[in-house]
This record gives sequence, C-alpha cells and structure tokens, in this order.
Amino acid sequence: MKAVKWLERYFEEAICVILLISMTIAMMLQIVMRYFFKAPMTWPEEFCRYCFIASAFISLGYCFRNNCMLRIDMFAKKMPKVIGTVLEFFSRIASVAFCLIMVEPAYQVAVNAAVIDQVSPAMKLPMWILYGMAPLGFALGVIRGIQDFFTYIRTLREAKEVEAG
Repeated sequence: MKAVKWLERYFEEAICVILLISMTIAMMLQIVMRYFFKAPMTWPEEFCRYCFIASAFISLGYCFRNNCMLRIDMFAKKMPKVIGTVLEFFSRIASVAFCLIMVEPAYQVAVNAAVIDQVSPAMKLPMWILYGMAPLGFALGVIRGIQDFFTYIRTLREAKEVEAG
C-alpha cells in the first residue's frame, strides 16, 4: 500500500527526473565524445529530443496534481469572489475535457505509427513508443485533473464551513 501511495504522489515527478537525468548523461557523453575523442555519436540528440517530448506529456499529470497549469487568471481575479470561483471551476472542467478529448486522437496517431512500423532515424526506436507518450500524458492529465477537481471542491467546502462556522 505504501508503494501505491508513493506512486500516486510522485509518479510523474519520478519519471520526469529520470528523463532529465538521462538527457543530461546522454548530452554529456555526446560532448565528451565529440570534443575529446573527435568521435561524435548520432543518437544522443535524438534521444534527448524524445526524452524532452516524453517529459512534456508526462508533466501534464504533474501540473494538474500540483495545480500549476498555465492559465491567465487576471480576469477572474478582478471579478467578485463568487464569479472567480465559478470561472476557476469551469476552467478545471475544460482542462480535463480537453485532455479527455485528446486521448483518442493521440492514441490513433500512436497506432498508425505502429501499423506502418515507423522507426526513428538514429536509434531505430519504434515511433509508436514516442507517439504513445501523448495518449499516456493526456490520460494522466484526465486522472490527475479529476483528482484535482475533487480536491478543489473539498477546499471550497472547507472554506465555506470556515466562513459559516
């Protein structure tokens, strides 16, 4: 049960840290090979690009989980508190809806890459793995967005109880 709780809390963070460390090691290896041994390699740049893309999609769940989605809230902050709360409520619903809508087309892109057996130029990595990061990221966004939504509702209820109490 402890492992499940840890995964629930740190899954996206751990994956992104592993990807960042992998990117750093690969680029350092490329620099050393290119400048010290005059033997550049073909795969590190492609590997780093794919790690970066994967981390972008995986971090979608992280952003929902930690309430750090990019948004423009200047308008909502200038409104009365009730209207700002309603706008925030619908903003969260819209974000989850967008992720939910995007899961299926992103999955289709990954399936199409698998069907045509597309591989990356340098590493010969099946491209469905890279394209599979998109539906995975959007699915994590849906899951974490729903969790965030219920946390937000709980926070509003607690704030209402404090005001009433």
